Amino acid sequence: MENEQAPGSLARALADVAAEREAQDRMWGVQEFPDGTGPAFTARSEEAKLECAAAWSRGELTWRHILTEEFYEALAESDPRSLRNELIQTAAVALKWVQSLDRRHGGTVHQTRDGHRSEKLVRDRIPEIIREAGGTPETRTATHEEQAALLRNKLYEEAGEYIATNDPAELADLLEVLHALAALHDLTPEQMEEHRATKAAERGAFSKRLVLRLPH
Repeated sequence: MENEQAPGSLARALADVAAEREAQDRMWGVQEFPDGTGPAFTARSEEAKLECAAAWSRGELTWRHILTEEFYEALAESDPRSLRNELIQTAAVALKWVQSLDRRHGGTVHQTRDGHRSEKLVRDRIPEIIREAGGTPETRTATHEEQAALLRNKLYEEAGEYIATNDPAELADLLEVLHALAALHDLTPEQMEEHRATKAAERGAFSKRLVLRLPH
């Protein structure tokens, strides 16, 4: 049985990755961004494959070559399933590299970035409410460029709170975020409702509890 604390153990490397992910979630919450991948990276992916093969044939293969190949293969994908597979492969190679480092140099204690200040988007009156309760809130005004990303993160946060509590009152928070996102696209609540009604007329709603069985 693998010693979880031994240098080079997979369990230890996975534990460090899990700790880092938890620290990132504490700092930033759920984050959602566009993938930014696709055919534009195909040429770089092919170049990385050739570099990896050439290094192998010369007996000069390094972890850098292998991880670079996996990384650019992921960047060249646009299909979600293929992208996910490539990202898993990239993460697996990165973990193997960590294990190799631990075997050669001994395992070190991973330092998470818990010291960084976390922040999140809040409703306009939250600082006022905190001050009324005797607190001293520290705030900043988000730039227009980061507003969409912050609202997407807030969407996940509010959806998660509803899922965790099953409290219908949380749906009002979710709706507020949806309205704010719609405003970024110059859509009024009335126009949102028009879009919803149009889709309901074309495709139906969810009132019949229909569940589609997907092919294998």
